[in-house]
Amino acid sequence: MRREIRLEAFLANLPLFRGLGEEALARLAAGARRLRLARGEPLFREGERPEGFFAVVYGEIRLARDGRLVNLIGPGRTFAEPVMYLEKSYHLGASALKDSLVVQIAKPVVLAEIERNPKFARRVIVDLARRVEMMVRELETYALGSAVQRLISYLLRDAPPAAPGGFEMTLPMAKSALASRLNLSAEHLSRILGELQARGLLEVRGRRIRIPDLPRLRGHRGARGRGASRKAAKVAA
Repeated sequence: MRREIRLEAFLANLPLFRGLGEEALARLAAGARRLRLARGEPLFREGERPEGFFAVVYGEIRLARDGRLVNLIGPGRTFAEPVMYLEKSYHLGASALKDSLVVQIAKPVVLAEIERNPKFARRVIVDLARRVEMMVRELETYALGSAVQRLISYLLRDAPPAAPGGFEMTLPMAKSALASRLNLSAEHLSRILGELQARGLLEVRGRRIRIPDLPRLRGHRGARGRGASRKAAKVAA
C-alpha cells in the first residue's frame, strides 16, 4: 500500500516549483489533483485538449505516437507543459507502463502564478528554453550521428560537467524500450553497449550504467560527431 502524498510537499520538490513560498505552493496545490492509473490505462490520447501538465509521483508513463515509443517519464519528472502553454491538442498519447500515481496541475492556476510571480515566470521561460536546446541537440545527433553517437548522447544528457570517480545512472526504461527510442534493434543496442564496455568507456550491470571517465566518453562521442558533420557537409556540397 503506497503512502498518501501531501501535494504542497510534492510540488515543492519539483525543479519547476522549488523555492516557491508556501502561499504560492498552496495556490498551485489547490489546482492540482491526483490521478491513479493501472498498468496500461491511458492518461490522455492524441488529439485531446490539455487541461494542465503532469508530474509523476511513482510508476512510469509511456509517451507514444502511432504506437511508437517517444519517451518514458519516471518519478519526479514533469511533462506536457509546452502543449499546455501553446493551447494545442496533444500530438501523442500517454499511458501507464505500470501502476502509477500522477499529479495534474491545472492550467489556470499555473498561468495565474506566472502573472503574479515574475521570478516564477522567468523560471518557466528557462525551463522551456532548456527543453528546446535539448531537443535541438537530439535532432542534430539523430540527423548526423551514428548509432554509437545516439546512445552516448542519450547517456550524457543528464550527466554533470565533471564527476570525479565516475558517474552512475539507472536507465529509466528497459533496454528494449531504449533501443526503440534510439531507432535501433535490441541486438544492435546490446552490441554497442558491449563494445563501449570493452573499450572501458562504460560499466553495464542490467539497467545500472557507470561512466568511469566522462571527458573520455564525451571525446569519443565528439570524434564521431565531427566525422559525421564533415560527411554531411560533403553531401550538401
